[in-house]
Amino acid sequence: MEKRIALLIDAENTSAGYLDSIFSELKKYGMVTYKRMYGDFTSELLFKWNKKALIYAVVPIQQPRYSTAKNAADIMLVIDAMDIMHTKNVDIFCIVSSDSDFTRLVNRITEEGMEVIGMGKSDASKTLKAACTLFVNLDKIGELDIDEIKEDSVLDDNRKNKNSTDNSEINITPIDDIKESMTDIIRENDNRGVHTGLGGLKSSIQRIFKDFDERNYGYSSMSKFVQMQEDFELTQERSTVFVSLKHEKTNENTVKDYIKSVLKKGPMDLSAIGQKLRENYPDFQIKKYGYSQLRTFLKSIDGVCVEPSQNENSKIARLK
Repeated sequence: MEKRIALLIDAENTSAGYLDSIFSELKKYGMVTYKRMYGDFTSELLFKWNKKALIYAVVPIQQPRYSTAKNAADIMLVIDAMDIMHTKNVDIFCIVSSDSDFTRLVNRITEEGMEVIGMGKSDASKTLKAACTLFVNLDKIGELDIDEIKEDSVLDDNRKNKNSTDNSEINITPIDDIKESMTDIIRENDNRGVHTGLGGLKSSIQRIFKDFDERNYGYSSMSKFVQMQEDFELTQERSTVFVSLKHEKTNENTVKDYIKSVLKKGPMDLSAIGQKLRENYPDFQIKKYGYSQLRTFLKSIDGVCVEPSQNENSKIARLK
């Protein structure tokens, strides 16, 4: 069954030019059943929302500013979100804002076991991004025209003035941090004897970095993103794509070639093979290649077999 999404837009914090991108993105996750935008739509700055929202039947929740110190639209968005949450009529909330003030709201929704997709600018609050199940950087997936860029700049200034003490991110998560986490995930899977699927890898990265999206770095797909990183390699088995570490795969092949060269001199006890491996490769760890025992690793080498020795308590390896 398709998941139901409640879309709540902080229009005073977001350019109307991103609306197409918002709906295009949400198609991946389910059907939008609540469509609401909040702000003072009588103001010149937000007037463009009135026309743009008609295309998607987004309901404007008109909230004039009662004072300069309080944002009535933000408060109304929070009230509506809590009301919708208690109806249990939706599975996912999408909060469109870069405002750190919504962090507690997001936390409260996720405490109820619901997913929250955040959408905003890439310089949004780190705490807001961390609170969301997933955070999409609108300025990395959507393009604005010249007039919309000017409006967006004014909205940014308003937000930064409002959140003058907010510790906002200057950029997206550094790609080196992403690559380091990818490496850790792949190694951990290898140690458990599990191949790392491309889809699973992306999901794991998004749990660590809520704003991770390959489009942030200029790539149209996760496979393209991985292909362009020199440390990783893609392989396909039927319909499944797996990711491995290039240099560690090379090391594994090097180790296997070394073992075969040793066995050319004759059969050898497994303990002696293990000793030679440790002498020639001080950092050698059998678990790094996804095996729990040296015997199993040796059996995986093409042209090598493992069999009992004359001593029933040991085994030898030899070339077939």
